[in-house]
Amino acid sequence: MTDLLYRRLRDAALALVTICLAVLLTAHSAAVTASLGSAVYRCINVIIPSLFAFMTITDLLVRSGGYIYLSYIMAPLSLLLGLPVSCGAVFAVSNAGGYPLGAAMISSMYDKGGLDKRSASRLLCCCYNGGPAFFSGAVGLAVFGSAAAGMTVYLSILLANCLFCAVFARLFPVKTAESARRVCFEGGMLPESVSGAGKSLGMICGMILLFSAVISPFEKMLPAGNPGALISSLLEISNLSALTGSPYRYLPYAAAAGAFGGVCVLMQVSTLVGRRFSLLPFLLARLICAAISWCICRCIYPHILPKALPVSAEPEFIVNFNNFTPSLCLIMMIFLTVFQKRLAFSNKV
Repeated sequence: MTDLLYRRLRDAALALVTICLAVLLTAHSAAVTASLGSAVYRCINVIIPSLFAFMTITDLLVRSGGYIYLSYIMAPLSLLLGLPVSCGAVFAVSNAGGYPLGAAMISSMYDKGGLDKRSASRLLCCCYNGGPAFFSGAVGLAVFGSAAAGMTVYLSILLANCLFCAVFARLFPVKTAESARRVCFEGGMLPESVSGAGKSLGMICGMILLFSAVISPFEKMLPAGNPGALISSLLEISNLSALTGSPYRYLPYAAAAGAFGGVCVLMQVSTLVGRRFSLLPFLLARLICAAISWCICRCIYPHILPKALPVSAEPEFIVNFNNFTPSLCLIMMIFLTVFQKRLAFSNKV
Protein backbone atom coordinates (compact mmCIF):
# COMPACT_ATOMS: atom_id res chain seq x y z
CA MET A 1 0.00 0.00 0.00
CA THR A 2 2.82 2.38 0.87
CA ASP A 3 4.66 1.61 -2.37
CA LEU A 4 1.51 2.17 -4.40
CA LEU A 5 0.90 5.52 -2.71
CA TYR A 6 4.52 6.53 -3.29
CA ARG A 7 4.32 5.66 -7.00
CA ARG A 8 1.11 7.61 -7.42
CA LEU A 9 2.52 10.67 -5.66
CA ARG A 10 5.70 10.44 -7.73
CA ASP A 11 3.77 10.14 -10.98
CA ALA A 12 1.51 13.05 -10.00
CA ALA A 13 4.53 15.22 -9.17
CA LEU A 14 6.26 14.36 -12.44
CA ALA A 15 3.08 15.09 -14.38
CA LEU A 16 2.78 18.48 -12.65
CA VAL A 17 6.41 19.31 -13.44
CA THR A 18 5.90 18.31 -17.08
CA ILE A 19 2.82 20.51 -17.38
CA CYS A 20 4.67 23.45 -15.82
CA LEU A 21 7.57 22.96 -18.25
CA ALA A 22 5.17 22.88 -21.19
CA VAL A 23 3.61 26.17 -20.07
CA LEU A 24 7.02 27.69 -19.44
CA LEU A 25 8.37 26.66 -22.85
CA THR A 26 5.28 28.09 -24.52
CA ALA A 27 5.62 31.39 -22.66
CA HIS A 28 9.31 31.69 -23.62
CA SER A 29 9.02 30.39 -27.17
CA ALA A 30 11.47 32.95 -28.58
CA ALA A 31 14.26 31.95 -26.17
CA VAL A 32 13.52 28.26 -26.74
CA THR A 33 13.69 28.69 -30.53
CA ALA A 34 17.02 30.49 -30.34
CA SER A 35 18.46 27.91 -27.94
CA LEU A 36 17.28 25.01 -30.10
CA GLY A 37 18.77 26.62 -33.20
CA SER A 38 22.15 26.86 -31.50
CA ALA A 39 21.85 23.27 -30.26
CA VAL A 40 21.02 21.98 -33.75
CA TYR A 41 24.07 23.70 -35.23
CA ARG A 42 26.22 22.32 -32.42
CA CYS A 43 24.99 18.77 -33.07
CA ILE A 44 25.44 18.98 -36.85
CA ASN A 45 28.76 20.83 -36.85
CA VAL A 46 30.44 19.49 -33.70
CA ILE A 47 28.85 16.40 -32.14
CA ILE A 48 28.20 14.26 -35.23
CA PRO A 49 31.49 15.00 -37.10
CA SER A 50 33.62 14.52 -34.00
CA LEU A 51 31.98 11.40 -32.53
CA PHE A 52 30.47 9.27 -35.30
CA ALA A 53 33.66 7.68 -36.69
CA PHE A 54 35.11 7.13 -33.23
CA MET A 55 31.89 5.54 -31.93
CA THR A 56 31.64 3.28 -35.01
CA ILE A 57 35.21 2.01 -34.67
CA THR A 58 34.96 1.46 -30.93
CA ASP A 59 31.65 -0.38 -31.39
CA LEU A 60 33.30 -2.58 -34.03
CA LEU A 61 36.21 -3.30 -31.69
CA VAL A 62 33.79 -4.36 -28.95
CA ARG A 63 31.60 -6.48 -31.26
CA SER A 64 34.58 -8.33 -32.68
CA GLY A 65 36.60 -8.49 -29.48
CA GLY A 66 39.43 -6.65 -31.26
CA TYR A 67 39.79 -4.26 -28.33
CA ILE A 68 41.66 -7.08 -26.58
CA TYR A 69 44.74 -6.40 -28.72
CA LEU A 70 44.69 -2.74 -27.68
CA SER A 71 44.26 -3.88 -24.09
CA TYR A 72 47.45 -5.93 -24.36
CA ILE A 73 49.34 -2.73 -25.19
CA MET A 74 47.66 -1.07 -22.20
CA ALA A 75 48.45 -3.99 -19.86
CA PRO A 76 50.95 -2.02 -17.70
CA LEU A 77 48.34 0.74 -17.27
CA SER A 78 45.68 -1.83 -16.35
CA LEU A 79 47.99 -3.37 -13.75
CA LEU A 80 48.68 0.06 -12.27
CA LEU A 81 44.97 0.92 -12.11
CA GLY A 82 43.91 -2.44 -10.71
CA LEU A 83 41.78 -3.30 -13.74
CA PRO A 84 41.62 -6.55 -15.74
CA VAL A 85 43.85 -6.51 -18.81
CA SER A 86 40.83 -6.50 -21.15
CA CYS A 87 39.59 -3.22 -19.62
CA GLY A 88 42.72 -1.19 -20.36
CA ALA A 89 41.50 -0.22 -23.84
CA VAL A 90 38.14 0.90 -22.46
CA PHE A 91 39.81 3.19 -19.94
CA ALA A 92 42.19 4.66 -22.53
CA VAL A 93 39.56 5.24 -25.24
CA SER A 94 36.94 6.68 -22.88
CA ASN A 95 39.42 9.14 -21.38
CA ALA A 96 40.66 10.30 -24.78
CA GLY A 97 37.63 10.22 -27.08
CA GLY A 98 34.88 12.11 -25.27
CA TYR A 99 32.28 11.71 -22.54
CA PRO A 100 29.76 9.27 -24.13
CA LEU A 101 32.30 6.77 -25.46
CA GLY A 102 32.92 5.05 -22.15
CA ALA A 103 29.21 4.45 -21.59
CA ALA A 104 28.79 3.24 -25.18
CA MET A 105 31.71 0.77 -24.98
CA ILE A 106 30.76 -0.57 -21.55
CA SER A 107 27.13 -1.00 -22.59
CA SER A 108 28.26 -2.95 -25.67
CA MET A 109 30.55 -5.13 -23.54
CA TYR A 110 27.68 -5.80 -21.16
CA ASP A 111 25.36 -6.74 -24.04
CA LYS A 112 28.00 -9.14 -25.38
CA GLY A 113 28.43 -10.84 -22.01
CA GLY A 114 31.88 -9.42 -21.30
CA LEU A 115 30.79 -7.70 -18.07
CA ASP A 116 28.19 -8.39 -15.42
CA LYS A 117 26.02 -5.64 -13.92
CA ARG A 118 28.28 -4.90 -10.97
CA SER A 119 31.48 -4.81 -13.00
CA ALA A 120 29.92 -2.63 -15.72
CA SER A 121 28.64 -0.18 -13.10
CA ARG A 122 32.06 -0.04 -11.41
CA LEU A 123 34.04 0.33 -14.63
CA LEU A 124 31.91 3.27 -15.78
CA CYS A 125 32.90 5.23 -12.65
CA CYS A 126 36.36 6.04 -14.06
CA CYS A 127 35.77 5.71 -17.83
CA TYR A 128 34.46 9.23 -18.30
CA ASN A 129 36.28 12.30 -19.60
CA GLY A 130 35.83 15.07 -22.14
CA GLY A 131 38.97 14.30 -24.11
CA PRO A 132 42.00 16.54 -24.80
CA ALA A 133 40.54 18.02 -28.01
CA PHE A 134 37.50 19.37 -26.19
CA PHE A 135 39.39 20.97 -23.31
CA SER A 136 42.23 22.39 -25.40
CA GLY A 137 39.72 24.00 -27.78
CA ALA A 138 36.66 24.93 -25.70
CA VAL A 139 38.64 25.99 -22.62
CA GLY A 140 42.26 26.56 -23.62
CA LEU A 141 42.06 28.34 -26.96
CA ALA A 142 38.57 29.86 -26.59
CA VAL A 143 39.16 31.40 -23.16
CA PHE A 144 42.91 31.76 -22.63
CA GLY A 145 44.24 31.71 -26.16
CA SER A 146 46.50 28.83 -25.13
CA ALA A 147 45.91 25.11 -25.49
CA ALA A 148 48.12 24.54 -22.43
CA ALA A 149 45.41 25.89 -20.11
CA GLY A 150 42.87 23.43 -21.47
CA MET A 151 45.35 20.58 -21.32
CA THR A 152 46.01 21.44 -17.67
CA VAL A 153 42.31 20.95 -16.98
CA TYR A 154 42.27 17.70 -18.95
CA LEU A 155 45.39 16.40 -17.19
CA SER A 156 43.84 17.17 -13.80
CA ILE A 157 40.72 15.16 -14.65
CA LEU A 158 42.76 12.29 -16.11
CA LEU A 159 44.96 12.06 -13.01
CA ALA A 160 41.87 12.19 -10.80
CA ASN A 161 40.33 9.29 -12.75
CA CYS A 162 43.57 7.31 -12.44
CA LEU A 163 43.88 7.89 -8.69
CA PHE A 164 40.23 7.08 -8.09
CA CYS A 165 40.40 3.94 -10.23
CA ALA A 166 43.60 2.70 -8.56
CA VAL A 167 41.82 2.73 -5.17
CA PHE A 168 38.25 1.96 -6.17
CA ALA A 169 39.07 -0.99 -8.48
CA ARG A 170 41.04 -2.67 -5.70
CA LEU A 171 38.26 -2.21 -3.15
CA PHE A 172 35.54 -3.23 -5.61
CA PRO A 173 37.16 -5.43 -8.30
CA VAL A 174 36.00 -5.43 -11.91
CA LYS A 175 35.58 -8.90 -13.40
CA THR A 176 35.36 -9.81 -17.09
CA ALA A 177 33.98 -12.97 -18.69
CA GLU A 178 36.28 -15.31 -20.55
CA SER A 179 33.97 -15.25 -23.58
CA ALA A 180 34.88 -11.61 -24.12
CA ARG A 181 38.46 -12.61 -24.94
CA ARG A 182 37.55 -14.29 -28.25
CA VAL A 183 38.34 -12.19 -31.34
CA CYS A 184 36.24 -12.73 -34.45
CA PHE A 185 35.52 -10.32 -37.32
CA GLU A 186 32.48 -11.01 -39.51
CA GLY A 187 31.13 -9.28 -42.60
CA GLY A 188 27.92 -8.06 -40.97
CA MET A 189 29.65 -6.38 -38.03
CA LEU A 190 30.49 -3.11 -39.79
CA PRO A 191 26.88 -2.30 -40.80
CA GLU A 192 25.76 -3.22 -37.29
CA SER A 193 28.38 -0.90 -35.81
CA VAL A 194 27.30 1.91 -38.14
CA SER A 195 23.70 1.35 -37.12
CA GLY A 196 24.59 1.21 -33.41
CA ALA A 197 26.69 4.38 -33.58
CA GLY A 198 23.89 6.16 -35.46
CA LYS A 199 21.32 5.21 -32.84
CA SER A 200 23.60 6.30 -30.02
CA LEU A 201 24.30 9.63 -31.72
CA GLY A 202 20.59 10.11 -32.28
CA MET A 203 19.93 9.68 -28.57
CA ILE A 204 22.81 11.99 -27.67
CA CYS A 205 21.67 14.75 -30.02
CA GLY A 206 18.07 14.34 -28.90
CA MET A 207 19.08 14.82 -25.26
CA ILE A 208 21.14 17.90 -26.16
CA LEU A 209 18.16 19.46 -27.97
CA LEU A 210 15.73 18.69 -25.16
CA PHE A 211 18.09 19.96 -22.47
CA SER A 212 18.81 23.16 -24.40
CA ALA A 213 15.08 23.84 -24.71
CA VAL A 214 14.34 23.16 -21.04
CA ILE A 215 17.10 25.32 -19.56
CA SER A 216 16.67 28.28 -21.95
CA PRO A 217 13.96 30.04 -19.84
CA PHE A 218 16.20 29.89 -16.75
CA GLU A 219 19.40 31.31 -18.26
CA LYS A 220 18.57 34.89 -17.24
CA MET A 221 18.37 33.82 -13.60
CA LEU A 222 22.10 32.97 -13.46
CA PRO A 223 24.67 35.49 -12.18
CA ALA A 224 26.47 37.55 -14.76
CA GLY A 225 30.11 37.01 -15.71
CA ASN A 226 32.35 34.07 -14.85
CA PRO A 227 30.36 32.78 -11.83
CA GLY A 228 27.32 32.41 -14.06
CA ALA A 229 29.39 30.64 -16.72
CA LEU A 230 30.68 28.15 -14.15
CA ILE A 231 27.19 27.48 -12.82
CA SER A 232 25.80 27.00 -16.31
CA SER A 233 28.68 24.61 -17.11
CA LEU A 234 27.30 22.28 -14.44
CA LEU A 235 24.23 22.05 -16.67
CA GLU A 236 25.94 22.06 -20.09
CA ILE A 237 29.72 21.59 -20.00
CA SER A 238 30.41 23.52 -23.22
CA ASN A 239 29.42 26.71 -21.35
CA LEU A 240 32.97 26.73 -19.94
CA SER A 241 33.91 28.56 -23.13
CA ALA A 242 31.93 31.57 -21.83
CA LEU A 243 34.65 32.37 -19.25
CA THR A 244 36.34 35.67 -20.00
CA GLY A 245 39.45 37.63 -19.01
CA SER A 246 41.93 34.73 -18.72
CA PRO A 247 40.76 33.87 -15.16
CA TYR A 248 43.40 31.31 -14.20
CA ARG A 249 42.00 31.23 -10.69
CA TYR A 250 38.87 29.60 -12.14
CA LEU A 251 40.80 26.71 -13.69
CA PRO A 252 40.32 24.38 -10.66
CA TYR A 253 36.58 25.02 -10.84
CA ALA A 254 36.67 24.29 -14.57
CA ALA A 255 38.44 21.02 -13.82
CA ALA A 256 35.80 20.10 -11.23
CA ALA A 257 33.01 20.93 -13.69
CA GLY A 258 34.78 18.91 -16.40
CA ALA A 259 35.11 15.88 -14.12
CA PHE A 260 31.41 16.10 -13.32
CA GLY A 261 30.54 16.61 -16.97
CA GLY A 262 27.31 18.54 -16.56
CA VAL A 263 23.73 17.38 -16.21
CA CYS A 264 23.25 17.22 -19.98
CA VAL A 265 26.15 14.76 -20.43
CA LEU A 266 24.96 12.71 -17.45
CA MET A 267 21.58 12.42 -19.12
CA GLN A 268 23.30 11.28 -22.32
CA VAL A 269 25.14 8.59 -20.36
CA SER A 270 21.87 7.55 -18.72
CA THR A 271 20.23 7.30 -22.14
CA LEU A 272 23.07 5.15 -23.54
CA VAL A 273 23.15 2.84 -20.52
CA GLY A 274 19.37 2.57 -20.25
CA ARG A 275 18.37 0.10 -17.56
CA ARG A 276 21.29 -2.25 -18.07
CA PHE A 277 22.94 -1.48 -14.72
CA SER A 278 22.85 1.00 -11.85
CA LEU A 279 24.28 4.50 -12.31
CA LEU A 280 24.32 5.39 -8.61
CA PRO A 281 28.01 4.41 -8.09
CA PHE A 282 28.87 6.40 -11.23
CA LEU A 283 27.17 9.56 -9.92
CA LEU A 284 28.88 9.31 -6.54
CA ALA A 285 32.23 8.65 -8.23
CA ARG A 286 31.90 11.77 -10.40
CA LEU A 287 31.39 13.95 -7.33
CA ILE A 288 34.50 12.45 -5.73
CA CYS A 289 36.54 12.83 -8.94
CA ALA A 290 35.37 16.44 -9.24
CA ALA A 291 36.80 17.21 -5.80
CA ILE A 292 40.06 15.39 -6.61
CA SER A 293 40.34 17.24 -9.95
CA TRP A 294 39.91 20.59 -8.20
CA CYS A 295 42.74 19.78 -5.78
CA ILE A 296 45.09 18.52 -8.52
CA CYS A 297 44.47 21.50 -10.79
CA ARG A 298 44.91 23.93 -7.88
CA CYS A 299 48.32 22.40 -7.19
CA ILE A 300 49.69 22.12 -10.71
CA TYR A 301 48.44 25.09 -12.71
CA PRO A 302 50.68 27.72 -11.02
CA HIS A 303 53.72 25.65 -12.03
CA ILE A 304 52.61 24.91 -15.61
CA LEU A 305 51.01 28.13 -16.84
CA PRO A 306 52.56 31.60 -17.08
CA LYS A 307 51.02 34.66 -15.52
CA ALA A 308 47.57 35.28 -17.00
CA LEU A 309 47.28 38.00 -19.63
CA PRO A 310 44.03 39.91 -20.10
CA VAL A 311 41.97 39.04 -23.15
CA SER A 312 40.19 42.00 -24.71
CA ALA A 313 37.74 40.13 -26.89
CA GLU A 314 35.17 37.70 -25.58
CA PRO A 315 35.13 34.20 -27.05
CA GLU A 316 32.66 33.66 -29.83
CA PHE A 317 31.14 30.38 -30.91
CA ILE A 318 31.66 30.04 -34.63
CA VAL A 319 29.54 27.62 -36.58
CA ASN A 320 31.21 25.89 -39.47
CA PHE A 321 28.46 25.62 -42.07
CA ASN A 322 30.76 23.55 -44.28
CA ASN A 323 29.97 20.60 -42.01
CA PHE A 324 26.23 20.85 -42.64
CA THR A 325 26.02 18.97 -45.95
CA PRO A 326 28.40 16.10 -44.96
CA SER A 327 26.57 15.69 -41.64
CA LEU A 328 23.20 15.63 -43.40
CA CYS A 329 24.48 12.99 -45.84
CA LEU A 330 25.83 11.00 -42.90
CA ILE A 331 22.43 11.07 -41.18
CA MET A 332 20.74 9.85 -44.39
CA MET A 333 23.30 7.03 -44.75
CA ILE A 334 22.69 5.93 -41.16
CA PHE A 335 18.94 5.93 -41.80
CA LEU A 336 19.36 3.84 -44.96
CA THR A 337 21.63 1.37 -43.15
CA VAL A 338 19.12 0.88 -40.34
CA PHE A 339 16.24 0.62 -42.85
CA GLN A 340 18.07 -1.95 -44.96
CA LYS A 341 18.91 -3.98 -41.87
CA ARG A 342 15.26 -4.04 -40.76
CA LEU A 343 14.11 -4.89 -44.30
CA ALA A 344 16.53 -7.84 -44.45
CA PHE A 345 15.26 -9.04 -41.09
CA SER A 346 11.62 -8.83 -42.19
CA ASN A 347 12.40 -10.78 -45.37
CA LYS A 348 13.97 -13.55 -43.32
CA VAL A 349 10.90 -13.70 -41.12
